[in-house]
Amino acid sequence: MYRLRSYPILDRAVVALFGVYLFIYLFALPMLIFDLVPAWGTWMGGFLLILQGSMLLLWLVGEHGVRGGVAALLIAGLAFLVEYVGVTTGWPFGHYRYTPILGLKLLGAVPLPIPFAWLMVVPAALGISQRLSRGWWQLWVAGLLALGLDLLIEPVAAYVVQYWTWLDSGPYYGVPTANFVAWGTTALLLAALCIGLTGARRGRRRMLGWLPAVIYLLNLVQFMLVDLAHGYWAAALIGAVLLLVVGRAYHSERLLAAQQLT
Repeated sequence: MYRLRSYPILDRAVVALFGVYLFIYLFALPMLIFDLVPAWGTWMGGFLLILQGSMLLLWLVGEHGVRGGVAALLIAGLAFLVEYVGVTTGWPFGHYRYTPILGLKLLGAVPLPIPFAWLMVVPAALGISQRLSRGWWQLWVAGLLALGLDLLIEPVAAYVVQYWTWLDSGPYYGVPTANFVAWGTTALLLAALCIGLTGARRGRRRMLGWLPAVIYLLNLVQFMLVDLAHGYWAAALIGAVLLLVVGRAYHSERLLAAQQLT
């Protein structure tokens, strides 16, 4: 109860941002599915990434105080560093470049929304993993969930909305395998950092405890449907499997909780 009373402004801010996010999401999803995004609407993707990252930054502060804020800043800062090295050297992801669509590039290399994207993915994956596993198993599950989401994102980001272009190639829709190894490893390390600072447990508040998991699921559904609509069948199948696994795990968790109450 102390935490809930301590951060009412943050709670209201997160709820307001989530409302804005849902409003844009409901319009943006069918536009992506049916390839109806106008030239003036290309800003929406980058804005949604910044919005989601900002929501989870505020959520981490509200849930874990100063430690949550430090975790958020380190996730964003280290993600930017890894991305900057990746863009300028081709390591560890492979050679790629960002197009102008995501807007302002920090140090002329990494678009501003990209650190926010990592700030969304890592806590969101942890939000799911903390409901599916216990202790440090949460770390490995979160890493796999983050990697699974990237498998859905890549075809959409590279070919549908063209946020980046791959200069190397690989067997999965032309994306180099090194990208997924590096992406999964980076997500795993950032998740470990987040767990190390905030604890390998769910936050103690109930009001907004659902937020990270919901953000993950909304992104999963979005990219799965867009992949399906544009013929990226393998990516859509991965999304369906992830959705099924998460759904079954949630169902099992509810049954276990119900049994413990009886």
